Amino acid sequence: MKLFRLLLLIVIVNATGTLSAQDIHYSLYNMSPLTLNPALTGAFSGTARIGGIYRDQWASVISGKQFVTPSFYIDAPIIRGFGKRDWVGVGFTMFTDKAGSLSLQTAASLLSASYHLSLNKKGTSILTLGVQGGNVQRRAKAITEFVFEDEFATNLGGGGLGVNGSLDKAEGNASYLDFTAGLMLRAKLDDISSMELGVSYGHLTKPDYTLGAAMAGDDDTGKRPARITAHGRYDRSINDKWSISPTFLYQTTASANEFALQGWAGNQINKDFKLNMGLGYRFGDAAQVLVGGDYKDLRVALSYDVNVSSLSTASDYQGGFELAAWYIIKIYRKPTIKTRILCPRF
Repeated sequence: MKLFRLLLLIVIVNATGTLSAQDIHYSLYNMSPLTLNPALTGAFSGTARIGGIYRDQWASVISGKQFVTPSFYIDAPIIRGFGKRDWVGVGFTMFTDKAGSLSLQTAASLLSASYHLSLNKKGTSILTLGVQGGNVQRRAKAITEFVFEDEFATNLGGGGLGVNGSLDKAEGNASYLDFTAGLMLRAKLDDISSMELGVSYGHLTKPDYTLGAAMAGDDDTGKRPARITAHGRYDRSINDKWSISPTFLYQTTASANEFALQGWAGNQINKDFKLNMGLGYRFGDAAQVLVGGDYKDLRVALSYDVNVSSLSTASDYQGGFELAAWYIIKIYRKPTIKTRILCPRF
């Protein structure tokens, strides 16, 4: 049965044709802010934020050889900006995307910076510009054909943001600089609701990401195509106990697209703990079961993808599992006056 599933997976993937360059993606995209949009760097109230996320994909199809994507990040609002309620944020993130025994691995170390501009005197509307850049390394060992999770079209249960190809060399390596720019608007709409809208443009310089001469072709074959990401969320308190947070994510690169919707509900169990739960759907790919919790300044979330694509027979309707957490460090003295929602304290 496992062999049948693996063969079916290979047949389906090979039938998808050529897509574009490898990019990571998460179902818990809001729990990985620095890979979502560099404008989210330092976009919180606190001294520093440290977090990470782990994704395990396709274990039900190729057990022990699945696709694994862990990442880690830290960011902080460090200094005030030119305006009284402006501030500057900096951050660092690193991730690894490993394709099991297929021996294809992508690793990145990225620095980001952001400027948060207050649009009013109350600091309730913030426009942010963020930039990110760093080194990306790709490596493949002795293989003749490879595919990776991002290469699967979204209607086949993958990121829909990759390419499948072949290596004629025993191994290949590539290292290049990659840059992203992002813009975001956050606003408090009234006493019980707020919103966030953002867009980012990745692979600004369209770097050459080929693994040596193994994948060389025409001038555009080895260029990593630009990636555009749009995201948003709306937070609203229903009463003293319940709140809702619908979110969306849209990504496009070359001819591939990804669109996901999520609906979260929060229940304030007591003054320290809030239980979060929700459902999501990545169109043409998977339904998502979401659960998490906030305990003081710690947030934890889990997601499980239920595959509903044409790959569901091979996967037994099972997809990716994710675990994510972040912790906001606060070492300043608590203010005696009521704080604004978006302006951090230094």
